[in-house]
Amino acid sequence: MVTVRIMKTRLMLAGFTVFGMLTASGTTDANEKLALRVTPNVSRAPSTVIVRASVAKNSDNRWLRIEADSGAFFRSSEIELDGDRAPLVTEIRLPNLPGGEYTVVAVLRNNMGEETIVRRTALVVSKFGESQ
Repeated sequence: MVTVRIMKTRLMLAGFTVFGMLTASGTTDANEKLALRVTPNVSRAPSTVIVRASVAKNSDNRWLRIEADSGAFFRSSEIELDGDRAPLVTEIRLPNLPGGEYTVVAVLRNNMGEETIVRRTALVVSKFGESQ
């Protein structure tokens, strides 16, 4: 019975790993307003995850929010943007993240209040036997 449970847990973690690798990596095209890259997309807890948001130069850009949420753990940053004088890339580090499947979201807001939203997934795997 214990062996079956261990095998189910390993298969579930392998599935999460594959899902994370397929959905968490990559960026969007340079022609788009907002691109988001999360690295590593699969790691062991506690983990430092680096989030890079690339914002196309535009005089209307006013605000950028980046958040990571696993349901049990939440962290966010808000950055005021100075239009086309804002940096092209904003990087935040999320240190010591506990295990969980994180939805990482970047929200770019312009001066009219319109939002561009990009989502990625990062999987932080707990050590065997630890609860998430």
